[in-house]
Amino acid sequence: MALMKLDVVKLTKELVSYKSESTLTNVPVTRHVIGVLKDSGFQVEQLPYPDKNGIDKLCIVARLGKGSGGLTLMSHNDVVPAKQEEGWKQNPYAVRQSAGKLYGRGVCDMKGPLAATLCAAAQFKASDLRQPVFIVVTADEEIHARGAWEIVHRSKLFQDASSGYGLICEPTRLGVVYAHKGSLSIRATAKGKAAHTSTLKGINANLAMIPFLVEMKKINDLVLSSKRYRNDEFSPPNSEWSIGINDHNVATNIYPVTSTCTVNYRPMPGTNIDALIERTRAAAKKAGIKIEITRPGDGVYTDPGSPLVATALKLSGTRKARTVPYGTDGLAYRVKMPRLVVLGPGDIAQAHTVDEWVEVDQLKKGVALYERFIDHVCVQGNA
Repeated sequence: MALMKLDVVKLTKELVSYKSESTLTNVPVTRHVIGVLKDSGFQVEQLPYPDKNGIDKLCIVARLGKGSGGLTLMSHNDVVPAKQEEGWKQNPYAVRQSAGKLYGRGVCDMKGPLAATLCAAAQFKASDLRQPVFIVVTADEEIHARGAWEIVHRSKLFQDASSGYGLICEPTRLGVVYAHKGSLSIRATAKGKAAHTSTLKGINANLAMIPFLVEMKKINDLVLSSKRYRNDEFSPPNSEWSIGINDHNVATNIYPVTSTCTVNYRPMPGTNIDALIERTRAAAKKAGIKIEITRPGDGVYTDPGSPLVATALKLSGTRKARTVPYGTDGLAYRVKMPRLVVLGPGDIAQAHTVDEWVEVDQLKKGVALYERFIDHVCVQGNA
């Protein structure tokens, strides 16, 4: 089979043209990616599922070569919503190229990096490889890494890949990231009874919420002060027990019927937060309020002195690996694949922004870096 020569700018434009916002289906854009992979000689495993709203989603794991281990390049193809009325200078899904940059929803987070992985992999034939190359593309990364968990639980090819190296290709400006935080979301709801406040016949939902909030404040004080929840490899070294409150009331002379408290917490890698969760459950039970806890996953941590990090530093020309405060699909992958780093073109500061952009130079350097990685691990067979 002749090697494909893909253009990273052209392919990024094609992928961005699909409006694959997380609330919509990602099936059409994923089918486009499947076509590219099959043309490049990959075997493709498809993992469809309906999301909580019944929308069809599709994740894929693809392999070039035979066997297990090797190198896995991981991306997602869902994007956060974008509307022209938010201030975009053009249709967010029609890429604009200007002064060495591409502008459009997902060019940075992360259809540009995904395109870079496809362009790099297309430069190799299965017969050249001592170890396989895997490409993973998920849906719903922006919604609690749902697609990544589907892959962890269901994919046969990911099982084969899990003993090898994993590159999560989120934007890091091609710097090596060896650790990131996990994720925890809590939603507590108290119910009241509607009435005009002058009648004294209603029930104020906030009154049930107040003691719960007092306990949430105590937990916040704990996680910001206790060494148990601190990690000095991160800046800042703590995460806030971020509390939100809303009684949804439209007038102050009506008893609030619903009071909602949300908590978002990003636990450090290696910390045990079970006690915090149980304390929260107990506080909700005592206050007589409903609680929903979503735990997308724990943080990613690969020893900065490990062979994978050393290889990534060498191939990327980076002097020192670092940590980041945001999360990736790695919080699911880590359950089966212990050797992970985050390494991709573009700047995370552009993610989710109006007029999101990525430098063309970053994408081209990303292609070259992924080619070096595939050559080093899969062609030469180095660890």
